[in-house]
Amino acid sequence: MAPRLHYIILMLLLFFFPGCQEQPPSQPLFKVGQRQLSLSQFERDLQSSYPDLDNLPQKDRKLLEKQLVNRLVERELILGEAERLGVRLTPDEMDQAQADLRGSYRNEEFSQALKTAGQTLESWSAALKLRLLTEKVSKAVLLSLKPVSPEEIEEYYRSHREEFRRPAELRARQMLLGRIEDAELILQRLRDGENFAALAREFSLSPDREDGGDLGYFSQGQLPPEFDEVLFQLPTGRFSDPVESPYGIHLFLVEHRRKAGIRSLQEVQDEISNKLSQEREEDAFQNWLENLREKTQVKINWNLLTEKTNI
Repeated sequence: MAPRLHYIILMLLLFFFPGCQEQPPSQPLFKVGQRQLSLSQFERDLQSSYPDLDNLPQKDRKLLEKQLVNRLVERELILGEAERLGVRLTPDEMDQAQADLRGSYRNEEFSQALKTAGQTLESWSAALKLRLLTEKVSKAVLLSLKPVSPEEIEEYYRSHREEFRRPAELRARQMLLGRIEDAELILQRLRDGENFAALAREFSLSPDREDGGDLGYFSQGQLPPEFDEVLFQLPTGRFSDPVESPYGIHLFLVEHRRKAGIRSLQEVQDEISNKLSQEREEDAFQNWLENLREKTQVKINWNLLTEKTNI
């Protein structure tokens, strides 16, 4: 799923309100089709989501309330559509998603992290279920979207060439060592003709050791100043003297330089394709949501919030 569309879904599911299916019929704040949310449940969840709400000016509080009501309505529209389409989650899908999000957390650590965030395992699991259901619905919505064409990519490139202007850059490798003595020994081996990448894989303490110390392309200002001072003065193909930093002792090799200029279409076509695809998916999802709201009976009793404020 595209990152921007994923962001929309996260915003829709930013808050979890477990009682939406179990509200008493009296005083519903809103109804979306057959689904509803009571004022009392809304107030509890509003306070839980915004603990400092009472300290806000009344104008800001009302704005947050209105935004939250509309976000909840959109969430209920999506969940109602999931029911209509028969979208379900299997136990295996839930287990895999939970495992992916837990990562390497132990049970005790994960429980503490949830507590710090003001959640319980039950509310977190339920919110995850809502998110996964929403993602499944969105995939069905976006299934008919056409892929971005090469012509569209080329047109965007022609119209936005300045977006792809880059400063002068260089590509380099590094080795991180613990002692100056180690760096001097490795430097001598490099001068004797040994391969920088191979030595980096064997001796470097930096996480990029697996890539032979490859730092990729970068411009001035992207790395620490003590690195820039050496790298942008170092001739291509030359090894640096040992460079000290708070991380340890570094050796550098500049492999390639490229002048400032506009990146070619070939360099940026994947970037453009991703950008246009994300925008297309976001627009399609928002349009679908707006159309769904238009054809679904939605009733919001804003007077309940006004009366509550005036009490």
